[in-house]
Amino acid sequence: MKRKLFFVLSLFLICSIYIFGEDFPTKAKTVDDFVPKGWKEILTTNGDLNKDKLEDTVIVIEKDDVLGPNYLNLNPRILLVLFKQKDGTYILASKNDKGFIQSENDEENPTLMDILTGISIKNNTLRIKFDYFLSAGSYSASQTVFTFRFQNNRFELIGLDNNSFMRNSGEQEEFSINFSTNKMKTTSGRNMFDKKLSKPKETWENINIKKKYILDEMSKDTLDVILDYVY
Repeated sequence: MKRKLFFVLSLFLICSIYIFGEDFPTKAKTVDDFVPKGWKEILTTNGDLNKDKLEDTVIVIEKDDVLGPNYLNLNPRILLVLFKQKDGTYILASKNDKGFIQSENDEENPTLMDILTGISIKNNTLRIKFDYFLSAGSYSASQTVFTFRFQNNRFELIGLDNNSFMRNSGEQEEFSINFSTNKMKTTSGRNMFDKKLSKPKETWENINIKKKYILDEMSKDTLDVILDYVY
């Protein structure tokens, strides 16, 4: 089951590499001042990320260009975390331009839907949600949520939650990693279509992940690397 669910997921992680070459201000009066010419804002969320009771802003911007065939949007994306200051200005607290936030479409997998389905701020943490879903060619699908906390003057990955399922059979499996404690909970045996078939089993185990995963450094391959600890 595990290998079957994540075979397609591994294929999803193959995508084009872009060289952005964009310069961003370290401080600006408004959020819009951080959006370079030729780029557009496609996703925004607000909330306090550094516990100063000011409303910070996280944006995802996308290059406003024609890249790839006319039926695929291959424009690169960048994630920016902006801390609000007491005078109303913003400073650039974090930037990811390593391809962690992938393009809307994937030339290698044209039936892959846009995997970025949400960013949110809760309990002073940043959560980025990806859904892996092919409109044709596979029954496997999954949802992954990355949780980051601002600590040690940077955004460190503290949690990873994954829910994988088969759209034809309803077979479902979940795992949750706490990077602060290096513990993982796995739940197997569920069926999303028929509760009578569900026989959930939870297991806990210690995992030895010494590396600190930082938002600025996350890439399209990071999830694949982490999965090596899981499977």
